[in-house]
Amino acid sequence: MMKTLPFKNIDEYIKLWPKDVQVLLMQLRKTIKAAAPMAEETISYQMPAFQYHGKLVFFAAYEKHIGFYPTASPVEAFAKEISKYKNSKGTVQFPLDKPLPLALITKMVKYKLKENIAKAALKKSIKSIVKKAAPKKTTDDDLVKDYLNKLEPAAKADIDAVRKIIKSASPKLNERIKWNAPSYYYKDDIVTFGPYKTHKLLLVFHHRAIVKIKSTLLEGDYKDRRLVHFKDKVDATKNKKELTRIITELIKVIDKK
Repeated sequence: MMKTLPFKNIDEYIKLWPKDVQVLLMQLRKTIKAAAPMAEETISYQMPAFQYHGKLVFFAAYEKHIGFYPTASPVEAFAKEISKYKNSKGTVQFPLDKPLPLALITKMVKYKLKENIAKAALKKSIKSIVKKAAPKKTTDDDLVKDYLNKLEPAAKADIDAVRKIIKSASPKLNERIKWNAPSYYYKDDIVTFGPYKTHKLLLVFHHRAIVKIKSTLLEGDYKDRRLVHFKDKVDATKNKKELTRIITELIKVIDKK
C-alpha cells in the first residue's frame, strides 16, 4: 500500500488493503472496540487509532504483518505472552499468515485502558488539590470590605453612608482601596476618602477637572483638587443631592475629553 494513499477514517483505511488483510484488520478493530467500547476512533500518524483519556492503541497493516501499537507499558506487562512475536518498545508485529491472538489483544487493550483511566483520575485529583490549595484572588471588593471591617463602628457607619451616595451617583464609578482608603475612579482617579476624624468626614476630589465645578460643598483654592467635609453620615445625607451633582458633572467633563 502506498503511504500517500488518502483515507479519512478507519473504514477507508481498511478498504485500501486486499480482502484477506481486510478480514484481519476488521477482527482487530472489532476486538479493540469490544475491549474499550467508550474509546473514540480516529486517525493519528496516518494510522487507525483509538483514544480514551489520551492515546489508547494504534494499528497498521504492512506487507507481511500487522503492527499493533499499545504503547510501551502493555508491551512490558505482557512481555512473556508476546515473546513469540517480533516486538519492540510499544510495538508488536502479528504475521499476516497466522490468526490474530485476539484474547491477548483484548488483555493488552484493557490494561492500557485501565492505565489511562487511572492517570486521568490522578490528574483530576491533583488539579482539584491544587485548586483548593491555591490562594483565592483578592478583589477590590474584598479589600474594601476588609478596610471597613477594621474601622470602629461609628467610623464605619459614617464612611459606609457616604460610600453609598458616591456609588449611586454614577454606574461608571469603580471602587477600590487606594492611598489606604476607599477611592473611586472612572478613566482616572476622581475622589478618595481622606483620614477620618471623629465627627468629621473628608473627601478629596483630586481629578483636575474638579476645579471647573462650582459648589458650596467644594472647599479650597488648590490648582488641581477640592475638599469636601461632612460632620457625619447625617450631614452627608442632607447634602446627598449636591454631592451627587458634583460627581455627575465631573464625569460629564471627563467624558468630553
